[in-house]
Amino acid sequence: MKKFSYKDAGVDVEKGDAFVQAIKPMVESTFRPEVLTKIGGFAG
Repeated sequence: MKKFSYKDAGVDVEKGDAFVQAIKPMVESTFRPEVLTKIGGFAG
């Protein structure tokens, strides 16, 4: 059975990580005390 990767599906993980790092300061500037976790806390 062939293993599939994110790259096979058209997903560039490195570009995704770079995008998150680029927008992180803008997103965190909107955080209020009600925000319980930092960016990256989702595991779905």
